Amino acid sequence: MKKIFKIIIWIAVVLAVIFLLLNIVFAIFGKSIVAGQIEKNLKLKAKLGSISIGFPLSVNIRKLDIQGLAKIDSLSARPSILGFLAGKVVLNELTVVRPEISVEMDSNGKLNLPAFAAKGKQPPIFLAGLNIKEGSLIFIDKKVDPAGYKITLGNINADIAKATFPPTSLFTRFNLSAFLVDNQNAPKGKVLASGWVDFGPKNMEGKMEFKDIDITCLAPYYQNITPAKKLASGKLNFTSDLKAENNDLIGKCHLEVSDLVYEKETPAEGRPAAPDLVASALKILSGNTGKIAFDFTLKTKLDNPKINLKDLQGMFAQSAIQNIANQPPEKIIENAKDLGKQFKDFGKIMKEMWKKKEEEK
Repeated sequence: MKKIFKIIIWIAVVLAVIFLLLNIVFAIFGKSIVAGQIEKNLKLKAKLGSISIGFPLSVNIRKLDIQGLAKIDSLSARPSILGFLAGKVVLNELTVVRPEISVEMDSNGKLNLPAFAAKGKQPPIFLAGLNIKEGSLIFIDKKVDPAGYKITLGNINADIAKATFPPTSLFTRFNLSAFLVDNQNAPKGKVLASGWVDFGPKNMEGKMEFKDIDITCLAPYYQNITPAKKLASGKLNFTSDLKAENNDLIGKCHLEVSDLVYEKETPAEGRPAAPDLVASALKILSGNTGKIAFDFTLKTKLDNPKINLKDLQGMFAQSAIQNIANQPPEKIIENAKDLGKQFKDFGKIMKEMWKKKEEEK
């Protein structure tokens, strides 16, 4: 018994020494090795505050900064020993705390995402679990605004886990939540996604939701639809039930816009205010409920999802017609008369302005 006890003590001492030596080696050489590999593969400058080995076996990195792309408070990877023995890099769990990712689109629509530049045969890397805590994603769009229009997702929390058994399974569950925030970090809506995906047979079931999104945060993407009127406030809600079988992905979508309020125009001196044609047109679509709803179905591929804008426009038009058709006939007539009156009043205003302009010549 004493001999067994001594052996256990010796094993514990050896493991402790190995653990201490690994930490010393990582403290001296780890930072330069990790930063060098990142720079080699991404072609971006990288630096980190510290790197260490955790017990029983984890690699912990703090204050990782990848030039212009990401800043991460801490990153912890738990590699699989069995994976190493099989000649593969298998991460049982990767935990990323407070990552800040910056993505920029230039005027030509090109993203600043780097291409992996490492040459030669790279060891296959398998990720069995990913946990993101309190992350943020900053998207700067210079295509819609040369100065760069910024959209920020904050408080991103995600849990992505691959099935443990069988080891070869590609069945993965995912759960994600985030907030759309403004420049003062105030919440302007919520984004949710959950479900599962199996990359083997390319099957999937999931749901995506946008809840109470402040539509003014997306102004550059819709303002050209109603350029004469600036939206002061409005809400957008969107749900999509996603299902894929054998790579054929179908999304049954419901989009709802409500509480639309346009900024009031201040007419020039001596000129009457123009009628609100936009509000009258929207009243026909909403049927006086204040909500405009669209139901449509997207069909694409799981491994290469794409949206055909022409098909999408057609589905929106069809849904709008259906919205009108579902209203009582008397309401349709009433709202149409109101819109006709607005156009008539607008015509009178334009006629008076033209007449006044001719008299001033």
